[in-house]
Amino acid sequence: MKARWIILAVAGAVVVAAWSALAVGYFYRPSTPVWIALVTAAALSLEALFWVAAGVFGWGFLAKRRAALARLRDRIFGKREREPSEPPNPAD
Repeated sequence: MKARWIILAVAGAVVVAAWSALAVGYFYRPSTPVWIALVTAAALSLEALFWVAAGVFGWGFLAKRRAALARLRDRIFGKREREPSEPPNPAD
């Protein structure tokens, strides 16, 4: 098994554990600070899983989003002059 799939599986296991803890906490009615910590941990673990999955499956959708934002920025603010040390933007 490749390392990237192991990392994705570990991230998935963390998400399952966090959401299971949240489900158990829901029925045991913990104090407010504990409940907030459980909800926050579950939400952040799911967000981390999305980013790990994006890394495993490729960054293509992020590159397209960055290029679209660059085009929007250029349309609103006009094209800016590049410094000689900056690499060219492939969206140009």
